[in-house]
Amino acid sequence: MKFGAIDIGSNGVRLLIARPLDLEILKPEWKKVEFTRLPLRLGDDVFSTKEISKKKSELLEKAIKAFALLMDIYNVDVCRACATSAMRDAKNSKELIKKIKKESGIEIEIISGNEESSLIMNSFIHLLPKKQTFLHVDVGGGSTELTLIQDNKPVIARSFNIGTVRIREKKIKTKDIADMHLWLKEHISWIPNLKGVGTGGNIHKICELANVSEFGFIKLKKLRELTEDIEAMDQHERVYHLKLNPDRAEVIDIAGRIYLDIFSETRVDEVMAPFQSLKDGIIQDLWEKHFNTL
Repeated sequence: MKFGAIDIGSNGVRLLIARPLDLEILKPEWKKVEFTRLPLRLGDDVFSTKEISKKKSELLEKAIKAFALLMDIYNVDVCRACATSAMRDAKNSKELIKKIKKESGIEIEIISGNEESSLIMNSFIHLLPKKQTFLHVDVGGGSTELTLIQDNKPVIARSFNIGTVRIREKKIKTKDIADMHLWLKEHISWIPNLKGVGTGGNIHKICELANVSEFGFIKLKKLRELTEDIEAMDQHERVYHLKLNPDRAEVIDIAGRIYLDIFSETRVDEVMAPFQSLKDGIIQDLWEKHFNTL
């Protein structure tokens, strides 16, 4: 069987097609069949004007139609399309979703920040060391999701409208930052021996630059050093020396600062990088729903 996941984020739009390597277990390893990422940057419009512009709407329509064709070519059995922060905030998202459904047959779901975090965690939480407490931080273009994990189970979670694109567009509210710090102080900061888990394309890339393997740990000191090194580079150096995509190059240092802020506040000294994201969580969720019907 093949499963398709479409992740419509504030910075990029992604398609993942994958198949399970073992049909007998609930949490299999996955073979990536196809992965495509398009830097549509929906958040550029939404966080400034509260709407997705005509140009970006047309690009999203084309992207989803192309994804639908790819899934047809690869004989995908079932797919799910999820949209996050930018589409949550856009006033014209419902109209756009209706049009895309009519043109491509793909129905887009706008999911909450907590559901987004839950889906991401479901792709890796079973692989975390047991009897260890983790703070999971997922930084996106429009929002940051925080979840406390104890004994491989989520305990408490919260989503904040703090993201790389929002900050770059200077559309961040000081109240949101204050609220996040207060939440961390009340629920997380007092927990001893806390470890971090970081997900999202930016920390994935930072860990690659640090030669940290999947599910390896990056020390907070190293994360700080790399973030400062990237901040000192201009866009050209980030693209051509670090080999970053231009849209990633514009926000990776912002993401680094968000992770550093949160993990410093909670006295985390090292962060695990499972290299998972929403697309992987969607795939795993689709498989589990299928598996439970067997």
